[in-house]
Amino acid sequence: MAIRVRRSSLTMPINTPRFVERSWTRNCDFLNFDFEDSVPQSQKAYARTLVADAIEHGKKGGSEINVRINCSYPEADVPAAVLPGVTQINFPKAETAEQMRNLDQLITEAERVQGIRPGTVRIGANIETTLGVANSYEIASASPRIDAFAGGTGYDMSMDMGVEMFVGFDQFVYNRGEGALVAMALGLVYTGSVYMPDTTGSVGDSDLTRQRAEANRKVGLRSGSGLHPNTVEPQNIGLTPTPEEVEDAKQVLAFFEQLDEQGEVEGELEGRMVDQYEAARAAELLEWSEACAQQDAQKAKAQARARELEAQGN
Repeated sequence: MAIRVRRSSLTMPINTPRFVERSWTRNCDFLNFDFEDSVPQSQKAYARTLVADAIEHGKKGGSEINVRINCSYPEADVPAAVLPGVTQINFPKAETAEQMRNLDQLITEAERVQGIRPGTVRIGANIETTLGVANSYEIASASPRIDAFAGGTGYDMSMDMGVEMFVGFDQFVYNRGEGALVAMALGLVYTGSVYMPDTTGSVGDSDLTRQRAEANRKVGLRSGSGLHPNTVEPQNIGLTPTPEEVEDAKQVLAFFEQLDEQGEVEGELEGRMVDQYEAARAAELLEWSEACAQQDAQKAKAQARARELEAQGN
């Protein structure tokens, strides 16, 4: 199965043309067009009419297209959101497995209506309440469509817990760990983060984003999200192995192959121990690096083509 590369994203209101029309220029691995918090109640119905246009703009840059629906209106949102070109429906404030099973059924029917191959559209479950955290495993395992899992932090979570959002300690420490472990146990893409002090409330701090992305990769996380364009490239860079790490991984694998040929299971390479575990880690890093390179290449090709067409007035 091909590795799904989801290092960077932007969540944006689907009813704001200036965001949607330039979304393809942001170099995101995936775009999250929003029906939920960023769209006022009076514009919900209108937002449902905009998905086809958002797909057209977003796909020009080679990004995967996601739609975040409203947890209160899945019956209205899903038929509008499931169109050819949409790869994932993100469900906010997920609290029960029954919600996921219902969402699966709605997507199945929408795929049938749209002539989309059954099972194409994935589900992303976002945990944003204490009940959701308590039910994390049941939620994440409720449907075979669930491929991505996120949350346990954020504004809604802070409100539900009764804690401040921007403090100098990790008020979400349990939630983060629970979400990451559940996702890893089920083989899902986890969009989360290690803790770093942030008392500013800034959503566009590129330096902090880069530091957090690099730390996330060190603890096994591979996916990021954001609200500001300044966070996209720091995520792309921080969640991609460096050239030095790639070269080191190649050396580790070559050395371990030599050990294996000699009938040895471990040995010392430049002062450090190399065994089957380090070799497996190196192989995973190289596989991820190659997947990132392929993703970057296809985005670059798509964006170059889009700019060419734009220059021609198309």
